[in-house]
Amino acid sequence: MENLLYTKLANSLIDQVQSGTYRVGEKMPSVRTLAKRSQVSISTVNAAYAILEERGWVEARHKSGYFVKRNKMPEIAKPTAVVMKPKPKAVTTTELALQVQREASSDLDQNFSCAIPDLDLPINNVVQKAMTRQSRLGSHINEGYGDTEGVYELRQQIARRAVDANVHTSPDAIITTQGAQNAIYLALKATAKPGDIVAVESPCYFGLLQMIDALGLKAIEIPADTETGISVDALKLALNQWPINIILSISSFSNPQSCSVPDEQKKAILELAVQHDMVIVEDDIYGELNFSGRRPSTFKSYDPDGRVLLCSSVSKTMAPHLRVGWIIPGKFYDQVLHQKYACYLSSPTLPQYVTAEVMSKGLYDRHLRQTRTLYQQRCATMHDLALRYFPEQTRASSPQGGLFMWFEMPEQINTTELYYRCREQHIRIAPGELFSISGFYRNCFRLNYANNWSTPRETAIKQIGHCIKEML
Repeated sequence: MENLLYTKLANSLIDQVQSGTYRVGEKMPSVRTLAKRSQVSISTVNAAYAILEERGWVEARHKSGYFVKRNKMPEIAKPTAVVMKPKPKAVTTTELALQVQREASSDLDQNFSCAIPDLDLPINNVVQKAMTRQSRLGSHINEGYGDTEGVYELRQQIARRAVDANVHTSPDAIITTQGAQNAIYLALKATAKPGDIVAVESPCYFGLLQMIDALGLKAIEIPADTETGISVDALKLALNQWPINIILSISSFSNPQSCSVPDEQKKAILELAVQHDMVIVEDDIYGELNFSGRRPSTFKSYDPDGRVLLCSSVSKTMAPHLRVGWIIPGKFYDQVLHQKYACYLSSPTLPQYVTAEVMSKGLYDRHLRQTRTLYQQRCATMHDLALRYFPEQTRASSPQGGLFMWFEMPEQINTTELYYRCREQHIRIAPGELFSISGFYRNCFRLNYANNWSTPRETAIKQIGHCIKEML
């Protein structure tokens, strides 16, 4: 794993080059000068310069030092807007979705298809130690099933953290769940009946589409911009034609586009929800992964009357295997609590105590600060590799947080075929048709950039590009 200090120094130097502090052809500070100025070791500076050299920002000249090679990163064009006429439909990609999900944990492949964080970060050791410590304490193991609402200490930590997203709530207004997917399931069970219509942003995470189908609901796709998310105008048009009951949205750094809904747009959508008496089920699972460090607000931040059910977890930020999530269900608290009781009575208490401990000691916040820096750097590396190896016609999203980059290829590229070609070479991608119920995005795919870049992973990106060019 990268040393976080040299990663931060490398990002700082890139920012200085981009801002014009150092221009193309100019000499960068010497290793010793920079080490003294930044109060770091010489090895740290050498490692930072190695990153800049690898990514093409500087070049090393024999016995002369490092010189600026470029001052602005070429940009990949953003994906084109999809023209659609929203209509409620059933989900038809179940078999492919299950196949991609089953293969997501394969250790034998270079895996870019899974929606999980880097599992080799120090937080995993922290979680293991907390698990051991809590197990030895044993005080909570003899509690029986535990409260249906969830462990109070965890709900207290969640309430404190919610303030960062401008959500002011009580621990007693929170229900713990077995991950965010479970929270969303309970939210839909509590607020919808079979046949109801759920508006989703398009493209939409295929796990949510499968859930809608399993509950006997219908999904209607609302186009989403790669930067600003779900379109208010398109939502208005759909509401004029269809009796939409629920809006389901990943409000910050969505899956798969990593787009975020601006605050004014959130307020406009909430106004529509009030006007048409709709419920908003908000998936905020990626909200903590903002590269800038500032936690975005949520739909729940502006909730006028408790119609927003905010769902989240630590699965994308700390440890997926804990299966710890939560829901702030607003005025639907009793209905959600009843659904949880009816489904599985209560959540396992040990993972909840572990999560509460890690949060209460400040270890989670420290981990998030480090992770945001790492993911920003890894996202930039994927951007660089795509520029280098993918065809010139490539379009891609520009993530400001989250785990994913969304790619659009020329129309003639079928990315499900690309998925199978890559699969034969032990490379995993998520093909675009999974993210639509209407047959859109067959020339798109999603890649996860969260894991540490290694030579085999970079080679895999090169091979994906080679397969695309062959198909062209």
